[in-house]
Amino acid sequence: MADDVTRMEIADHLSALFANGGLSRSDLLIAAAGARPELREVLAQLPDRRYTELRQVWEDLPAIPVGL
Repeated sequence: MADDVTRMEIADHLSALFANGGLSRSDLLIAAAGARPELREVLAQLPDRRYTELRQVWEDLPAIPVGL
């Protein structure tokens, strides 16, 4: 995992998306297309399931720190 990716950075890219309903891992990766490669690598490690809130992303990425 990219050690310098934080939950804050992921939230900056994804938090607004959850207002529109559930998202798949593919949806999250598409939404992060403009993010730096390290962040996309972390998101690619998510299981392929539906995410209805950002908190579920944290459940599947427990080692990602909140901030540096």
